[in-house]
Order: sequence, then structure tokens, then C-alpha cells
Amino acid sequence: MSQRSDPISQALTPQVRFLLVYGATAAFFALGSMLVFWWIYDIIQSSAPVPTTSPIYANYDPAGSHLKPESLAAMAAYTEANPQPQGVQVLKGWSTAQISAYMVAQVSGGLKVDCSYCHNVANFAEEGNVKKTNARAMMLMAADLNRSYIAQLPASVGNYQITCATCHNGKPVFETYPIAIQNTLPNDFKLPLDRNYPGGLVVTGRDDVGLEDVELNQYTMYHYNVSLGQGCTFCHNARYFPSYEIAQKKHATIMMQMAQHINNTYSRAIMAGKTPSCWMCHQGAQIPPGAATDGQVPPMLSKNGK
Repeated sequence: MSQRSDPISQALTPQVRFLLVYGATAAFFALGSMLVFWWIYDIIQSSAPVPTTSPIYANYDPAGSHLKPESLAAMAAYTEANPQPQGVQVLKGWSTAQISAYMVAQVSGGLKVDCSYCHNVANFAEEGNVKKTNARAMMLMAADLNRSYIAQLPASVGNYQITCATCHNGKPVFETYPIAIQNTLPNDFKLPLDRNYPGGLVVTGRDDVGLEDVELNQYTMYHYNVSLGQGCTFCHNARYFPSYEIAQKKHATIMMQMAQHINNTYSRAIMAGKTPSCWMCHQGAQIPPGAATDGQVPPMLSKNGK
């Protein structure tokens, strides 16, 4: 008597069996690859630095260990004893408590220094420290730049303003052209702030410029790229570089005019002879990390002040 074949066995021909094994193996490796990918991604994410945040700044944290407890205690005692400030020359109209809060967050926090860097903490109203004099001059410079240049930028670019951290970025002595960012540039490269802008760097289609002008144009554009972390098309129509149809090119012109103004007006007194640069504020980012968010700059220093 013949045995009846199992229908399942009849269906599992060698070809079908091969396809089943192949499919199961492919699914196994696909699932395994996904699991490995997400495992590695999780490791990278957990080890990557977390961007600092603050309600005052764009990607900059004023907190740190730079303030001494005894200085904060002295400030609290002075504030309690003098609700109305003494000897105020720039931050007029504010109470001592308001000024103290600003000093902690935006002056001390912007430079990452203790109160004693500019003040005699035994008497905060005391004069004589040249750093206190310079700080006042820098506040007035920030007010000038906010009103004369930052006010020209549309709110759509972030509505940020200049304060201490914008240039200092957590350092008492700010940098303008660190060697690390010069890279392929000559180490003595500086922005050509003796030219007129807009148009001071245009070389396309001109017969009256030599190779030196073309080279300077390239050096300056490279400085822009490194300082803002952006490519050429961030500001330019790649088909016709002289055009101004992209808004960022107009913004860059305003910033170059501002750099000229800083160089011509504040170079000796505040900049200690340093030539301003794009890197000084941008630090490799489109928005300067220490730029103050809307409403955080004291009204007497803001772009809307008088």
C-alpha cells in the first residue's frame, strides 16, 4: 500500500526552501544592522557635547565658577545698603538690584570674571580701576553698534543684539584672528577695512583689478566662511556673485560697515589696537554664540534706546 505524501512536504520544493532560508537570513541581518546602527547612534549622542542654553543668549551659558562667594556676599550687602546706585554713568535709571543682576549675568558672565576684576568689592562705587572705566566705554560702544548697525538687520534674522558676551565669549581678553582659523590664510591677514562697502571686494567682470585684489577677495571670503561656518551660497548667487539678491549678502555688508566703524572709532581705546574680525563675534556660527536675545539688553544700551 503506498504512503500518501504530506501536502506541506510536497510544497517545500528545494527552490521554495532556498527562498525561505534566504529570506530569513536577509531579515535577520537587516534587523541586526538596524539594532547596531541605533546602538552606535545612541553612544554618539550620549557622548556628544550638549549645546549650552540660556534665556539671555544664543547658545552661550553665563554660569560658571568665576564668581567668588565673598564677592557675591559683598554685592548683596552693598545692594541692601544702597537701593539706589552711586556714581552710575551708563546704566542710569536702574536700581542697584537691577544693575547687580545685569553685572552678574552679562558683564561677569560674559567675560567669566569675578566682580573684583573691575570693582573694589569693599566699596562697589569706588573709582580708580581702569577696567571699570573700560567696561563703561565698551557698554557705550555696544549701545552705539546696536543702534547704528544691528538696528538695520531685520528681526527675521533672530532679533539678537550685542552685549559683553558677544565679543568676549567667556574670555577677559577677546580674540580677533587666532592662528587656528587662519589655516590657509597668511598669519597677518586682516579684513580690508580701508575699502568702501558695498562693492569694496567686487572683482567679477572688472579689468581694472589685478591678481592682488582677486587674492584679497578670496582671503576675505575664506575668512567669512570659517567665521560663520557657511559656504559661498549662503550669501551669493553662485551663477553671478556680484548680485545682491540674497539677503545675507546685504547683512554682511552692514557687518563690514560696522567692523569699519569699530576699527575707526574704537580701535585704540577699546580694541587695544586689534583689528576687528567676523570671528571675534561669530566663533564659527551663523549667529554669534554670545548674542543677546530680544529684550535682554538693558534699554539704555539696546537698539531701541536713545
